[in-house]
Amino acid sequence: MKGYFDGASRGNPGEAGAGALLMDDDGNIVWETASFLGKKTNNEAEYRAAILLLKAARERGVKELLMRGDSKLVVSQLSREWKINLPHLRELAAEAWRAAEGMNVKYEWIPRAENKRADRLSNEAIDNAK
Repeated sequence: MKGYFDGASRGNPGEAGAGALLMDDDGNIVWETASFLGKKTNNEAEYRAAILLLKAARERGVKELLMRGDSKLVVSQLSREWKINLPHLRELAAEAWRAAEGMNVKYEWIPRAENKRADRLSNEAIDNAK
């Protein structure tokens, strides 16, 4: 399975949303969400989107997941390539890692242009909350 995630924040911090989707091996969307998050930073929104995706994959019994996102920070921190210096981001990473337990998860950074659907979902979450 492939998953895509994106967080958006209008202001940093500001009104924030998370978008995420799961696709089967044939490219069919099997789950997606646009979740309003309230006031968050962009990095917090990105982490929340990743957590939503991991929890949805776990609930569906996914064993292998390629997680793709356009946040270099979140992808690099969740794959343990970069240190996490901020305590609140460490807590979010720990929540993501707990959600990933029992799954083989690979994290991959992609350019924003390849993450359009998740980006649209994250912005829809903010727009629909107004």
